[in-house]
Amino acid sequence: MKSYKNINDPQRSFVSAYVEKHVEKNQFFRKVKKVIDWVSIDKELRSVYTKGLTDRGAKAYAPLLLFKMLLISEWYELSDTQTESMVNDSLSAMKFCDLTIEDSVPGHSTLSRFKKELRDKGAHDRILTSFNEQLERQGLSIENGSARVDARLKKTS
Repeated sequence: MKSYKNINDPQRSFVSAYVEKHVEKNQFFRKVKKVIDWVSIDKELRSVYTKGLTDRGAKAYAPLLLFKMLLISEWYELSDTQTESMVNDSLSAMKFCDLTIEDSVPGHSTLSRFKKELRDKGAHDRILTSFNEQLERQGLSIENGSARVDARLKKTS
């Protein structure tokens, strides 16, 4: 069986210590990562999202990585393109997704296809409910943040 892209030892990077130093300030992702049983979520995802499990074709991204990006998208009310940008730009979001600075971030079209497949197979709401139930059992819930607004250069007349 073939492995997924970006499945690596997070300590392999020579910059890991510097990344860790900077992400310490953002506790939200760290806390969520700590309180969730990701193994059970991953198991559910792998039963539905089977891309990358054959020896044919290019390696696929792990479904748990894509699910974490989906969560970021929902929590911050971001489009798939904005989510891709946030994970590329934010060390905390990158670490939450178990990516190192050297890893490639899945593109917005990959994230969009992932979400569509979960919805088509009736798993999207079920897996999100499972995630939220884990939080509720610990007396926690997520309060959504606000999306980043892209700055743009505008020609003045």
